[in-house]
Amino acid sequence: MRGWYGRIGRAERRTFWACFGGWAADAMDMQTFGLVIPALIAAWGVTRADAGLIGGVTLVTSALGGWLGGALSDRLGRVRALQLAVVWFASATVLAAVCQSYPQLLLLRAAQGLGFGGEWAAGAVLMAEVIRPDHRGKVLGAVQSGWAVGWGAGVAGV
Repeated sequence: MRGWYGRIGRAERRTFWACFGGWAADAMDMQTFGLVIPALIAAWGVTRADAGLIGGVTLVTSALGGWLGGALSDRLGRVRALQLAVVWFASATVLAAVCQSYPQLLLLRAAQGLGFGGEWAAGAVLMAEVIRPDHRGKVLGAVQSGWAVGWGAGVAGV
């Protein structure tokens, strides 16, 4: 990785780290949520099916977020769309952390899905445009490894 990383420019590095961080944050959130499901079941008395619905709605809305993120990328530009998606996701995440009921959490997890779906779409297109073709595959592959880093951070309780 050091070889190609040393040959990409400043804008390419910034794009890489922005997207890597986004992928890692998304994975950390998904993994952490999986770990708190038993506590939600106990604290709020929800069924396992209701707890599973929260994870499902997050993934379904991420598909919608991807479509919206792609459309916003074309309309507002890739960087602006990525920034908006990250702010949306982060805001929904903070609010989800302090919500008081199952319906609130369900709604906020749906909002998170919109954000990270938009982030994936805008980030992937941004990388495809910013990263030079001779390094694009390596950079995209390394960004995808951000998911594993975030997943590990979620398990570690970071």
